[in-house]
Amino acid sequence: MRYHIRFKEIRQQKGLTHKDLAEGICGMTTIYRFERGDTAITAEVLYKLCQRLGITMQTLFVDNESEYALIDYYLEKLREYVYFSHADLLKVTLQDAKETINIHPHYDLKYRNYERLYRTYTAIDFRNDDKFQASEKVLLELISETKNVNLIELEIINTLGDLYLIMDRYDDALSLYQRHRERIVDFQHANHLDQYMSIQLHYGYAICLYNSSAYVQALDLCYRLLIRIQENNSMFYLGKAHHLMALINIALGDTKLAEEHITKCEAAFFLEGLSERMDYHINIAKEAIEALG
Repeated sequence: MRYHIRFKEIRQQKGLTHKDLAEGICGMTTIYRFERGDTAITAEVLYKLCQRLGITMQTLFVDNESEYALIDYYLEKLREYVYFSHADLLKVTLQDAKETINIHPHYDLKYRNYERLYRTYTAIDFRNDDKFQASEKVLLELISETKNVNLIELEIINTLGDLYLIMDRYDDALSLYQRHRERIVDFQHANHLDQYMSIQLHYGYAICLYNSSAYVQALDLCYRLLIRIQENNSMFYLGKAHHLMALINIALGDTKLAEEHITKCEAAFFLEGLSERMDYHINIAKEAIEALG
């Protein structure tokens, strides 16, 4: 049974109309079309609707009678909440997955690397709660267990690199990226979310090179980063990349190129609706350009 059909059945069993369920969450038409299978629904909205129904999201999948269907579901949601920074939903879903999957010793926890990804996302949850040492411990253990070069390894590297950057441990982050440079720079085989992960890896690596005054290397990596961004239409990282390239060119004394990158940076952040949030960082770069001039 498809989960939108299961959703409709539960709503009807609870005696709720589309209006009752949708109020304050979404439009009635959204639920109507979702139940017909005409359109998808965002995870955040689905989570709120399930809360109103008094069920967990995994309840929608119980009729599949398959551990693999549940694992697929949780991995999809966990990854989505990580990449789109839904910290609260990540925490709730980790707990839900623990109670639904992890407690069953007969489940195949190696399926799609579920166990390793669960630990990776747990480390991210620790990081979100400022439990940096606990997060680092989990990630270092995961890296030490790595036997193959694959997407999961890159995801762990990315998570640990981000953690080091948050902690201002640039030397540790740079050392990590350099150990895995070839895989970060040349990695090609990835789906949409994995490509986003690859963009994060490139940007983190470039930031570390910039902070270690390896400006030419950082600039080269930024150009590689721009190619990946253009392939995936990530305006947020487009703005961040151009901002970083402006800083690099300031360090190299090239005010003309720095100004060009700042202009492109402002345009990207404007399109993403982040202009006010990024004004402070852009103005600092502009002041540095004026000082050089």
